[in-house]
Amino acid sequence: MRILFLLNSFNVGGYEQLMLEVFRRLVDRGMDVSTVCLKKEGRLAPELRKIGIDVRSGFVRGKFDLLAPARVASALRGERYDLLFLEMGRNALLAGEYVQRSLRIPKRISSIHGTGVRGKERLFRPGQVRLLRRLDGIITCAVTQREYLISDEGFPAALLTAIVNGVDHDKFRPVPLSELPPCADGPVPGERSIATVASLTPEKGHLHFVESAALALREMEEARFYILGDGPERASIEKAIAAKGLESKIRLMGIRRDLPHLLPRFTATALASIPYRETLPISTMEGMACGIPAVNTDVGSVRDLVLDGECGYVVPPGDPPAMAKAFLEILGDEAKATAMGRAARKRVEENFTLERAVREYEEYFRRIANVPAGV
Repeated sequence: MRILFLLNSFNVGGYEQLMLEVFRRLVDRGMDVSTVCLKKEGRLAPELRKIGIDVRSGFVRGKFDLLAPARVASALRGERYDLLFLEMGRNALLAGEYVQRSLRIPKRISSIHGTGVRGKERLFRPGQVRLLRRLDGIITCAVTQREYLISDEGFPAALLTAIVNGVDHDKFRPVPLSELPPCADGPVPGERSIATVASLTPEKGHLHFVESAALALREMEEARFYILGDGPERASIEKAIAAKGLESKIRLMGIRRDLPHLLPRFTATALASIPYRETLPISTMEGMACGIPAVNTDVGSVRDLVLDGECGYVVPPGDPPAMAKAFLEILGDEAKATAMGRAARKRVEENFTLERAVREYEEYFRRIANVPAGV
């Protein structure tokens, strides 16, 4: 089976990391996957090449480049694909319609990995909804997200299939500190620390995380906080930390590719996302798989993952005092943090494994494209 994956850029993010791992295993099972990045290829593209996936990029050459889809079709002329898999963005959806017709690809699908605000703010504009409704299928990453898309965004139920996110719980697992490799810039053994792992973009709520950390530090001066990731909000985050004089206690660590060895060093992870786009965060799953509790804002489908009071805490978005209180509950009670971490690991093992997600992706791709197993 041959799949063409078309998107703007393959950058570092939870969705992209998930698809990288899904494709890695599908290629191992004999599927052929090719990728087209309409713009720059992105930071994760070299990882695709390492697993034998062809990556082509640079088809958009201006702000309103109407010829980009034709360039893609020309570059791929003569190739045969069973399925066209599109990013949910407008550029990919528009290009996908032309590319499908030109290359005569039987089926066209997408996945939605964002959520709006119930009853308040929609995720999609009407034009984008029309483009999405013309697809042969749409994957959602959480069951409650699927329900939201039906009730609030007006998608037909038959178009949506939920394939819940998952993580490699063999790769991300609890590891005793004595068995971890040296880490010069991470938390030291015995340190009470919380990390947030996310792209530095407005919807991830890093300024709320900084404010929450500052409030917690008033009660627990020895605590330390770490921000992992990069993005356009970096300067404003650094400015907020400097304004509070907390440069030594709230540290930015940039993008990390050693998370399986880094996450077990922290006491907990946190995500202060605002109520827009966030659905079922991969970074939270990774931390939970490593046996550490999570503190997340109540957005998207987070409650599908984090059981409040059992494997972490779910707090109102935009409420630093509530998040700071949750930080102190975990940092101040080692026995509670340990018990929550065990519960978090168990929840991932039972409900959010990558193995299950890959199996469901393969079954879905083959069903939509009408391609039997082994082909």
